[in-house]
Amino acid sequence: MRPKVSNLAVSLTNATPYSALIPLLYPDIDDPVGESCGNVLGSSATPGQTASVEPEEKPVELTPEQRAEKAAQLQAKIAEKKRLNEEKEKQDAIMREKIRRKEGQSLAEMREKRELDEAKLIAEERRRQKLEDQRARKAVLEKIKQDRESKLKEKEAEKKEAAPQQSAAPAQQSAAPPKQYNECRLQLRLPTGQALVNTFKAEDTLGDVVAFVRDTAKLETFGLMTSFPRKQYQPSDYGFDLKSLGLCPSSVIIVSKQ
Repeated sequence: MRPKVSNLAVSLTNATPYSALIPLLYPDIDDPVGESCGNVLGSSATPGQTASVEPEEKPVELTPEQRAEKAAQLQAKIAEKKRLNEEKEKQDAIMREKIRRKEGQSLAEMREKRELDEAKLIAEERRRQKLEDQRARKAVLEKIKQDRESKLKEKEAEKKEAAPQQSAAPAQQSAAPPKQYNECRLQLRLPTGQALVNTFKAEDTLGDVVAFVRDTAKLETFGLMTSFPRKQYQPSDYGFDLKSLGLCPSSVIIVSKQ
């Protein structure tokens, strides 16, 4: 508590500096102040009581066995953390492998689908080519049939025209001369199914037909044949004219690759 100020102290203030009077007015100014617990002077004790000071706890000294046990516990925690990290890495690796396999499977499925689509396109192209070949063959056979029927009708007409003459003059009967043709109309069926139609002179040779096919269709090596009657022409036949080969007035010749 602050001491009471005497009259002597008041009189001294008039002749003594203030800084020199502080120790006289407050003799406990230099004493250490305890921790504040609610009052102005920082003491939690009430008047007439003294504050108790708890002794500072000293660190407990561990025995070698306790230090070894704590070290073992620390090592165990480190090992456990390492194990958990390794387990997490394994799980992450497994997850990445699953994702990689799934992506690889998706790529394989896409590649398989593309190959299947390409195979379908190839099969469709083959079916289309086969149908075109069948139609071309049918057209050739139909043309051959028409030509044969036309020739038969011409022969029948010739026979009917020659019958009255034979009955009127049996003694002077003679074979009717073959009809003379100046032109030969040929339909050339190429290996691609395309048909080339051209009119040649009856005196033109089969070699002229070969040259026409080579220049028009841009083919180098090929063969010529007829389907009805079936005959495969040889290079030795190229010097004969179309009339002597029986191709007049019209015929269908198939051009085959060699």
